[in-house]
Amino acid sequence: MRVALVMVTCLLIAVSFPHALEDFHYGDLLRLGIPASITYTLLATAYALQLIGIAFTLRGSASGVVLLGVMGAVWCLGALFVHGRDLLFAGAGYRHGMISRALESLIIVLGMFAAALAVRLRVTATA
Repeated sequence: MRVALVMVTCLLIAVSFPHALEDFHYGDLLRLGIPASITYTLLATAYALQLIGIAFTLRGSASGVVLLGVMGAVWCLGALFVHGRDLLFAGAGYRHGMISRALESLIIVLGMFAAALAVRLRVTATA
């Protein structure tokens, strides 16, 4: 199951990167009052933490599993907070149409899946 968590995290990184570029293009976080320099730093930090989590998880460390679970939850909840309303109510002309909606939806689902896998790994490890 550790390998599954790592694979889901790699997919999350692969999906979130083009979406993050789209967010920068449309200024989503600027709209929330977060300066561009801070958003770049936050994104780089998130990816760094995920890479560290992957390395620790593959070495058998419980802290890696926890880190990947937390980061999955952060991506999921962040995408819901920033894009949830748009996913439900924006019209057909929203950003790049179905591609944008698919990326946002995948971030939510993959983040939730990573968090759930991490919880499952921790629960079974302590049982």
